[in-house]
Amino acid sequence: MINNGDFVLINFVGRIKSSGKIFDLTKKEVAEQEGLSGENFTFKPVLVIPDSNYVLKAVASSLIGKNVDDKYTLEVKAEDAFGKFDPKLVKTVGLASFRQNGINPSVGDVIMLDNKIATVLSVNGGRVMISFNNPLAGKDLVYEIEIVKTIEDTKERCSYIFEHYVGKPPDELTLEVNVVSIRYKIDLKQYIIDAIIADINKYVGKELKTEFVKS
Repeated sequence: MINNGDFVLINFVGRIKSSGKIFDLTKKEVAEQEGLSGENFTFKPVLVIPDSNYVLKAVASSLIGKNVDDKYTLEVKAEDAFGKFDPKLVKTVGLASFRQNGINPSVGDVIMLDNKIATVLSVNGGRVMISFNNPLAGKDLVYEIEIVKTIEDTKERCSYIFEHYVGKPPDELTLEVNVVSIRYKIDLKQYIIDAIIADINKYVGKELKTEFVKS
């Protein structure tokens, strides 16, 4: 039975309740059935620690009391997902300002504007209505969840924490006595390194010392 602090790998399919449209998933066969491009998704189980913020709190807490191999459907209200839609975050911008930057906006496009992510709501008469709300704000969601396995091994736990923040496993990870040594090739911001160290101490062991070695 799964408890707080457990390391759990899950597969999931996330849909918008009102339309059934998939916004995220980890299962390749479902993506192929739905005709979705694999470029937008990562087809492998994701790490969830029930008392962490790695996924939506509603999804994480739903694992408590479940078991490996359980499959279930979870409905999440908008306020417990990506929040309610805030009309104050909707702006109207002249179409010319987009075209000056080589952008030809269409309804549904997700763009960067003023260093913020925005969604195009409408294009009409030389004016573009955009929203700085999360694209899923105001939407009730449905998750189809499958619990794949739990992770007990200390090295494997540390590796999955690294992968959660970086998107892929470290090039090498060793554990000797209480020292975790992580070897990697890519450039990592210091705040990412700090977050990995903090989570290893919090969720794996307070006694562990984590060292990063750039290859």
